[in-house]
Amino acid sequence: QHRQQFSRQYAVPEKSVDGAKYEVLLDWVKSNGGEINDNISIKKSSQGCGFGAFTSGEVKEDEILFEIPRKACLTLEAATNDDKFGKAFNSLIEKAGPGGNTVVMAGYMAKEYLLAKEDATGSSAWSAYFDTLPWERGINGQEHVLFWPGDKIEELLKGSTCYAEARSLRGEVGLATNIMNKVLGASIRVARGEDVDEGGFNINRMIPWKAKPPAPEEPPEGFPEAMKGAFVCLLTRAFQDEKEDGTDEEKLVPLLDMLQHSDTPNVRHAMRKADGTVEVRARCDIPTGTELFNQYRSEEEETMPYSRFFTRFGFVPGISEDMEN
Repeated sequence: QHRQQFSRQYAVPEKSVDGAKYEVLLDWVKSNGGEINDNISIKKSSQGCGFGAFTSGEVKEDEILFEIPRKACLTLEAATNDDKFGKAFNSLIEKAGPGGNTVVMAGYMAKEYLLAKEDATGSSAWSAYFDTLPWERGINGQEHVLFWPGDKIEELLKGSTCYAEARSLRGEVGLATNIMNKVLGASIRVARGEDVDEGGFNINRMIPWKAKPPAPEEPPEGFPEAMKGAFVCLLTRAFQDEKEDGTDEEKLVPLLDMLQHSDTPNVRHAMRKADGTVEVRARCDIPTGTELFNQYRSEEEETMPYSRFFTRFGFVPGISEDMEN
């Protein structure tokens, strides 16, 4: 069974990404050392959920479909090596433990996404990739409880098996947003010209009887929404990043993360230990014009009941009934 959207009664405001942005993404991946099979193309998914990858020619079993080098993957390392905030991110992880990894990655993504939208700062190195991600509800059909208003959680989920987990997840994201606002909020305001950094010109410094106003406690406009979008991207798209010490972190892998779900996938993927490149290969012979499917998690896995499939990925496999049902 392939991925199908969960809702129609509580209509998702669908907003498709411009297909031309995927051509930009493919060029960006190649410019970062990625390899893409000539028989792979991007077009509208057969599942009615945005875009997917298709074969434009016959592909043989075990043939490489694409290779994504580590530098094109969004990793925790990219966040902790950030020129301006890497030290603060590392400090947060040390205090919070492994649970801080996702918070830091979400904060880094939200910061890069918002600053890339400010003309004065130029584009983020991740712009070509970020332009294809579901930062808002309905982009390429993306649904998620993090995007819902609170009253809809109570109205539609109370009494269901995913109610407690949905509320807990929303609470965790709210807390993460407050923490990251203290780290990133001022920098975003500076980029927007709403404030100046310590080295910038501030008329208040020229007037001794005027005190510098305190930094606003409220997050910058759009920051809570960007944090929600970043968490949705991580929850629905992240893969395990195996480290040399045996621990796992999360990472986003462009192209691989846009494949739709199936419990009988026709691709498999693995990370090369030598250089961290992610290889995606055909599980079987794949005819021309076939959509590529990945398995997000096994639908038979005891730790991934359908209620958790919904709160994590935003859909329930095989379900196309009205959400209220």
